[in-house]
Amino acid sequence: MHGLLQDLRYGARTLLKQPGFTSIAVLTLALGIGANTAIFSVVHAVLLRPLPFPEAERMVAIQELGPDGKRRQATPANFLDWRAQSTVFEQIAAIHEREANLTGEGGEPERIRLAVASAAFFDVLGVRPVRGRLFQPADEAAGHAPVIVLGHGLWRRRFGEDPEIVGGTVALNGQSYTVIGIAPPGMDYPREREAWVPPLRLAPELNNEMNVAETRGLGYLSVIARLKPGVGVAQAHAEMETLTARLRQQYPETNSNRFNRVVSLHTHLVGDIRPVLWLLLGAVGCVLLIACANVANLMLVRAAGRQKELAVRAALGAGRRRLMRQLLTESVLLAACGGGLGLLFAWWGLEGLIALSPGDIPRLREIGLDGQALGFTLGISVVTGIAFGLAPAWQVSNLALSESLKEEGRGVMGGVRRSRLRNSLVVAEVALSLVLLVGAGLLFRSLVQLQRVSPGFDPQQVLTLRLAPSGDRYRDDPQFAAYFERVIANLSAVPGVETVGAINTLPLAPGAVTGFFIEGEPARPASQWHAANFRIASPDYFRALGIPLLRGRDFAAGDIEGRPNVAIINQALAGRGFAGENPIGRRISFGGTNDGRPVWFEIIGVAANTRTQRLDAEPTPDIYTTYLQTAPAAMSMVVRTAAEPAVVAASVRRAALSVDGAQPVTEFRALEQLVYESIAQPRFNTVLFLGFAGLALLLAVAGIYGVMAYGVTQRRHEIGVRMALGARANDVLRMVIGQGMTLTLIGVAIGLAGAFVLTRWMKAMLFEVSATDPLTFGVIAVLLTGVALLACYMPALRATKVDPLIALRYE
Repeated sequence: MHGLLQDLRYGARTLLKQPGFTSIAVLTLALGIGANTAIFSVVHAVLLRPLPFPEAERMVAIQELGPDGKRRQATPANFLDWRAQSTVFEQIAAIHEREANLTGEGGEPERIRLAVASAAFFDVLGVRPVRGRLFQPADEAAGHAPVIVLGHGLWRRRFGEDPEIVGGTVALNGQSYTVIGIAPPGMDYPREREAWVPPLRLAPELNNEMNVAETRGLGYLSVIARLKPGVGVAQAHAEMETLTARLRQQYPETNSNRFNRVVSLHTHLVGDIRPVLWLLLGAVGCVLLIACANVANLMLVRAAGRQKELAVRAALGAGRRRLMRQLLTESVLLAACGGGLGLLFAWWGLEGLIALSPGDIPRLREIGLDGQALGFTLGISVVTGIAFGLAPAWQVSNLALSESLKEEGRGVMGGVRRSRLRNSLVVAEVALSLVLLVGAGLLFRSLVQLQRVSPGFDPQQVLTLRLAPSGDRYRDDPQFAAYFERVIANLSAVPGVETVGAINTLPLAPGAVTGFFIEGEPARPASQWHAANFRIASPDYFRALGIPLLRGRDFAAGDIEGRPNVAIINQALAGRGFAGENPIGRRISFGGTNDGRPVWFEIIGVAANTRTQRLDAEPTPDIYTTYLQTAPAAMSMVVRTAAEPAVVAASVRRAALSVDGAQPVTEFRALEQLVYESIAQPRFNTVLFLGFAGLALLLAVAGIYGVMAYGVTQRRHEIGVRMALGARANDVLRMVIGQGMTLTLIGVAIGLAGAFVLTRWMKAMLFEVSATDPLTFGVIAVLLTGVALLACYMPALRATKVDPLIALRYE
């Protein structure tokens, strides 16, 4: 212990005597360790940390799947069958996410994110209330008074943590609900839900008196369950496969194309973000390796400069283990300082990461520098210190006393073996940098391609706002339609407004999907009907968004309830459903009336395709009906303005509120913001990769420059002799640059091979760009070679200015 403390004191004094070297090494390590700590904090919070529920390992999600393996929402009837027939679950619950207008005590009306959940929901999660109680089976029984559980955040924000609210009432969509309890802090499952109600009223089809046959084909539920003790996920999955196969046979009309799987709730929540985060962690790990290689080279140079000191200590009796321990102690000291500064960088970096990250990253609120992150930083600092300290320590272990004193006397620090090691580290830096640069280049090209995709509408100078009227005045379609008509009329009268339209679901946002059949087709089960995105729009919606009508006409004021139902389809549906025929005048149906007869909609127009789901997804079939015939309970206004939207935003808001001030205006923003947010995830991936790749390039170039500059310094005698014997400046320039470029080209070749293999893992993150895109590979290789050439040129230029007489006299 005494020897270790002595090494620490001596190492600290030695490092303080060389502030330049120490500062560069600590900063290099801090960048690498800080970036790794920040990304690890994200990975730990999202992927590694257990869910904040008791016995979370017993919690699973039951995902209903289509024949293509894609996830679907479960149907109420299927859920009830699962609940009644399964034997592996202790509790099983269904959830339906929606929104509602909250009025009553506590402030102005507002739109809140709500979850309709069956009675066992809180039992599945194992949570307990802060105040009051949670759901009981009786709460979802027919005839029971409506109740609500408030989220802790909503309770604090709107009601000031008033304990008297429990037992009081609030109004959701004009219906009175008794507050029975307050959920604990951090309880926001499903994500960002602010309150929970049992299925009475808001989802009556989940009542015990429901008509199962009518709800077996309509899926809109998420299902979670708690496994019985001793039951594993695989066993639950096997039983659910058997149960689902039985339902397919029993109800072929609706279930013939429905499958399912059971996964842990953690896996369900993480979703598709898992491979992205692991890839980012791998990328930032490469940055740390490059930083280690850089500092290792610095340590080798420093060890070579201390060769006489180390040789004298060896001559005085210090063993190899003692010298290795001293150098490793200094390395760990450097890494510890780098880790401390890296924590500060990580704290700053996390703030930027959270600000930049798309809102759909799960568990985003849990990301932070906690004890695990501190432990990770400590561990990675120690490992890093040992990693970059091994090279000079190993050189010391092979120290030949007489040879070292001889080399030192000649002024030639570092032998051939040390030069090879330094050169190998440079090659490794270049190779790792090229892999990261190629990955960043592919993501950048992919993002550029994505930004070039036309959404099918013109988002410029368009404001959007969402309205969902509720209360006794809004109960049926004519009342909703009349409200939206008044809003559209008020907005159209605002100075600076050109056109106003309305749609139940905006483009680039998930919406309802409906099945339909075409008049004249052979009869088929509902499970085999065509599928299309279902949109309810107003006259002038297409004009407001600049969506051209390719055939037929737009909706008109005369297309009202009681007149023949009309619909507009998009080009994708016209091509798939009508095989090149003119669809105008043809009829489609979404199902039957109470007496079983089809309700027909006549196709009056064909609109151009829009990206209704995502920019990176091909246009899918869309069907539009008019709100004047079937009005939804909520619509988004699209307001095209003559000037910048910000100029008329306040007037537009006032005009919307003037129709009914009790109805909240939500999602008030420019449509361009929606388009921007739709590619938030690809942009997040690209920015991070570009940052890591840029940092790697900077470190690699610094490594090349440092090795070449050191080499020129150590070869001053040789260069002086060459120039004295007639070598010209160009000869020296070529010699030095040739040495550096040889290392670079070897690194580029290795890096290209590595990138060719590793970038295949990025396929799912790319859009219209191959993972082995030759253009990206070629441009990045040329770019890195060019930057490396510049890094070699500066020391080479200095070498040409060596004065032979001064160099020989110095030697």
